[in-house]
Amino acid sequence: MRTPLLLITLVFSYAVFTVNAALLSAAMPRNAVGYVEINDLGQRLIQLRDSAYYSDALDSPQIKQAMQQPQYEKIAAGRKVAEAYLGMNLWTAAEKLFGEIAVGIYPKAEVEQPDLVVMIRVTDPAAWAHVRERLEPLITLAEDTVKREMRGELELLIIEGKAFLALHKNWIAAASTAALLDQSIAGLRGDAKVVVAHNPAFKKMERDMGAEHFVRAWTDLGYFRKLAGERFNLPEKYDDGFMSLMFSGIMELAMQSDYLGLTLDADKTGLKFTAGIEGEPKVLGDKFDWFFSKSGTPGTPGMPAVSGLMGGLSIHRNLSGWYGKREELMEERLQAGFDKFESEIGNLFPGRDIGEDIMPAFGSTITFLAAKQSFEHFKGEPGIKLPGFALLFDLKRPQDGNLFQLVFQTIVTITNVVAAEQGEREPSVMTAVVHEGVAINTIQYLRPPQGERLDISYNFMPCAATVNGRFVFCTSLELLKSLVTELKKPQNLNRLNRNFNFELHPSALAGLVAINSRTLVAKNIQTGKPAEQARAEIQLAERLLKAVEILRFSTSVKDKGFQIELEGKWAE
Repeated sequence: MRTPLLLITLVFSYAVFTVNAALLSAAMPRNAVGYVEINDLGQRLIQLRDSAYYSDALDSPQIKQAMQQPQYEKIAAGRKVAEAYLGMNLWTAAEKLFGEIAVGIYPKAEVEQPDLVVMIRVTDPAAWAHVRERLEPLITLAEDTVKREMRGELELLIIEGKAFLALHKNWIAAASTAALLDQSIAGLRGDAKVVVAHNPAFKKMERDMGAEHFVRAWTDLGYFRKLAGERFNLPEKYDDGFMSLMFSGIMELAMQSDYLGLTLDADKTGLKFTAGIEGEPKVLGDKFDWFFSKSGTPGTPGMPAVSGLMGGLSIHRNLSGWYGKREELMEERLQAGFDKFESEIGNLFPGRDIGEDIMPAFGSTITFLAAKQSFEHFKGEPGIKLPGFALLFDLKRPQDGNLFQLVFQTIVTITNVVAAEQGEREPSVMTAVVHEGVAINTIQYLRPPQGERLDISYNFMPCAATVNGRFVFCTSLELLKSLVTELKKPQNLNRLNRNFNFELHPSALAGLVAINSRTLVAKNIQTGKPAEQARAEIQLAERLLKAVEILRFSTSVKDKGFQIELEGKWAE
């Protein structure tokens, strides 16, 4: 049995893609309920090999340590055997051979394991011919379990009556049934009248997400909905408040969609992974209108471009709408938790009703961010330096800012008194400053803190302001002043819609690692690592962070669908 398995592995590992040929979706038999396609894999692997990231990874202490393990030695020995057999190193094989590959998944009545079709196009027929010559002895040795048949320019292989292969000078097709192989051959020759590309659900995915991608995958949700029921056996009401707030709109829209599509694109500038479903939020009615922003609008505001921005998240949610529909959205047992929340939070808003007064004061977007801060206002600095943090949210009415300012002052007064009594911080008093015409409530130390390694609590200098219809709470006065400047600028209304946006700026995070490197190295040494290794790991972390300009995870409302995107851009 080992010889046929080795044969299959080699065949499907070293065959590839023909440039300028039609996409394999135009050849794959139609009745697939799932489809995966990879294009130009060889070139992407070469780009990875030649990248600085790959070089840094090889230089990392973890990889060097792994190379000393017996398992790595076995892998290296296996690589040498494969390269000797193929007559070329694996990187060369990848560059010459790896290309377009497609897999189709087909339902099988009353059998859990589905049928499969695999198609591979070769980009270099001469290289593929060389590999076939190398495979010839293996096929001959396996003649007891492998049946061969020539059909014109095609060589057919039947392995133990369970796997069916067709080898062509330009492509390979394999299937778990003879019927699917025949359909695949017809598709690859351009003779098939019905293929995956003609499936209505697949065409919707191509319409919404495009056809040209490094990797794309598609699932026929309509088929699985017929098997599992219209709601995929999910209850009408949610049993988790966080899930309801963060994901319920997406899940409900997915239940209406005919497809789930996935795409991945990667090149020298970065990568982008996208997941998409179809459907317009309005089909869900007013039960979920609090969840979605409008397509064609920015949705969440752009992240303020403050100096030293390390990252943040921004989300579109009408909290008042969600809170008002909580009995429709969530199970009855969760309602007691909301009652408890109202009684506890009511202590901060005496005489105010949470549902009628407090929740409606929030606008439709909330933002949280972190950015570099300095400690020039101290006669010293904290031993562990943290970034400044800020929480921003829209106000339904500008005057609602006074309500949150009162809460801010109450909380800060209480925490300052407790901290001073415990001797953790210098005493401080509430004060106000004005920056670009905006009043900022903050604190002022009665005596500037002194010392080279102050307590970590000195990273926080709470302050708050109302700017252009947004309330801002911040842990750094320096950061809040920068936010005031940025928030007074007009927003780009033509920006891509983002219903949720989480982004990191790793190069700025590298600076945070650098200023805390002494502390981080010391903690590594305390875990038992040698000093040299501890320093090397921190230095590697800095290099890797500096290599990435931005990482972003976001969602967006489209005209005919909803998409989730993970994007990374490499630093130049």
